[in-house]
Amino acid sequence: MAKYIGSAASFASAAPTIINNIYTTDANFVHTQGSASAQWVVDHNLNKKCSVTVVDSAGTVQIGQVTYNTDNRVTLDFEAAFSGKAFFN
Repeated sequence: MAKYIGSAASFASAAPTIINNIYTTDANFVHTQGSASAQWVVDHNLNKKCSVTVVDSAGTVQIGQVTYNTDNRVTLDFEAAFSGKAFFN
């Protein structure tokens, strides 16, 4: 079970403990694509099919095709080449 961290609250014993509004047991990964490319191949090593959010170097969310090659590798294809970051969760 994920541990929720946020404001103090009263929960039943089965509920997660809340302290500071951050989930602490889920893995995530940030890939930085420094050179502009229309295809990014990313090894995230999270051992799961992640959700992916991609932003360009200006911080604008970009939409592309996500192909799950394995539980640890993803290929991201876009209509144009750009650099930026991919956030995996």
